[in-house]
Amino acid sequence: MINIKLTTSVILLILTLPGCLARYGEGRLEHLCKSIKDLEKECEKNREELTEEKIKEKLGKPGLLKPIYECNLNFSSLYNLKKDSGVLLIPNRTDLYDDMLTAVEKDRLSSIKLLSYVYDRMGSLESPSLTFYIGNFDDTREKEPVVFGWDYVKYGNKDRCNCKIKKQTFINYKIEKPTDYLRLPYSFLADTVIGLKQFAGEIIKSPISFIETELYKNLFIERKIPFYKFEGFKAAGEDWRNGFTALTYRYRIDGNQGIVETTQNLLGEIPLVGSLLDQRYQNDSDTGNKLFLTRGIYGGGDSAQNTALWVHYLTNPSEEYSPDMFTHQTDSLIPKETKRVNKKENNNPCVEVIPYRYGGGIDILWALLNISHGYAYDMASEIISKYDVNPGDSIHLSGHSGGVQRNIAAARILYDDGIKVEKIYGIAGPALGYAPSKKTKVVLNSKFMDDPVSEISRLLRYITLNLLTLNIDWNDDMCNNSRKKDEFYKHITPGFVDGRTRLKYDGYLNACLTDFFK
Repeated sequence: MINIKLTTSVILLILTLPGCLARYGEGRLEHLCKSIKDLEKECEKNREELTEEKIKEKLGKPGLLKPIYECNLNFSSLYNLKKDSGVLLIPNRTDLYDDMLTAVEKDRLSSIKLLSYVYDRMGSLESPSLTFYIGNFDDTREKEPVVFGWDYVKYGNKDRCNCKIKKQTFINYKIEKPTDYLRLPYSFLADTVIGLKQFAGEIIKSPISFIETELYKNLFIERKIPFYKFEGFKAAGEDWRNGFTALTYRYRIDGNQGIVETTQNLLGEIPLVGSLLDQRYQNDSDTGNKLFLTRGIYGGGDSAQNTALWVHYLTNPSEEYSPDMFTHQTDSLIPKETKRVNKKENNNPCVEVIPYRYGGGIDILWALLNISHGYAYDMASEIISKYDVNPGDSIHLSGHSGGVQRNIAAARILYDDGIKVEKIYGIAGPALGYAPSKKTKVVLNSKFMDDPVSEISRLLRYITLNLLTLNIDWNDDMCNNSRKKDEFYKHITPGFVDGRTRLKYDGYLNACLTDFFK
């Protein structure tokens, strides 16, 4: 009996492991691109057309444990593909989407099939792929399906915006009056206590982060083999790094706070209720000229943050389309209406992403309970040390999912340093605690039980009787009753392009977002 179980386990391992390695192996995108280019050269040499059969013969067919998928493309999404070409979608030729749009409008295509080869998983439920566009005509002019071309999803947060970068180490330490001789030692003592508490919280959290990443995230969410790329060690290491950042952060920056405010900071470290004891409201208003974004948990490293389309939307406002905006007229696809955001009205000339590396749900739990906020200290440290933000400046913050609580905590840290956070815009995430900003708005999915994270946010509000969310404006995603179809509101990083369907999850990227930051 034991031998039968052992043999079965070995067979299952042999069957499963190659599929997992093929699905998530290093260099899979490069291998796929090289294979298809070799196939194109071979077809050109033999004077043959590239066909679906040849592609499947070269790259593989859908099957058991194979990361290969087929589905039909929603015609209306072609406009978004064209608009976002070169941002995250890299086509094999510049006129790929134009050719498909022309074929839809003139050649009466019955469908465009997507043949997608997944090459990696970067973030929760996000499957980047190399995808072929195969058109089927509904008349006799084209008997065989036509391969229009292919593109692939490329992530990262490079070339976002030309913010002035000026690295700084020690800021604003000055002895300007006799009371500073008393204030600075007391501030140093309080900063030490706060730093040690934050450091201890991050270190205690690190083994839990390791278990969450290697087991829960890898096995149940992303269906990877354990210890794939050793992400558990990276998550635990990130906790240690954030702990050291929190320990040393307040030594590097003096917000010139008085003894009363410093005492409030100490009281603010009390678990759960601390933010109620550390509230200091802004009276003066200013105009922030920098907007900093953060994604949610399970984002991986710098190359997997998946925020480029989000940034592109904010820095390049343009026509936004959704499937319900199109109608067929004389066999053509005609836009009924468009919604345009005026570029001149965009008051955020600089939009930057602060990566949230290897974060997990335990980060959010620790932050909600006010145990430690290492990832928020990491965000505040990068904003101040890299992007020429100094005491007296004003900025905006925005985050998705677990990044909402990161913004809340970062706003308090920055305010202690004399940096005003004018507005915070949170998208589909939980938030507890006081944020010293002029306006804080969190938008949740309006459909009941459509988004579990939004429901968690509502539950936390009810449990705490809104006492820990006093200055947060909770809203839904209706945005002037212009809510798009449900699939655009899945709990995915805003602007993310689905690797299999090529739909863009842009439900939260609408006029309400840009209007908020005007």
